[in-house]
Amino acid sequence: MLPLIVFITIPVLVVAFLSGRFTANYAAERGRSKRVWFLWGAALFPLFPLPWMVLGLLPNK
Repeated sequence: MLPLIVFITIPVLVVAFLSGRFTANYAAERGRSKRVWFLWGAALFPLFPLPWMVLGLLPNK
C-alpha cells in the first residue's frame, strides 16, 4: 500500500511545484510577489490556467 501512495504522491507534488514555479516567474515579470504567487500556483495546480488569467487581468506594478 505504501509504494502505491508514494507512486501517486510524488508526481502530484512535482506538478504542483512546477505549476507554482511557472506562476511565480510570470508574476515576477508582471512586478508581483514571487512567494505569494508560487503558493497560489501550487495550491491551485488542478486549475492551472486560473492563476495566469488572474495575473493577466491585474495591472502591472
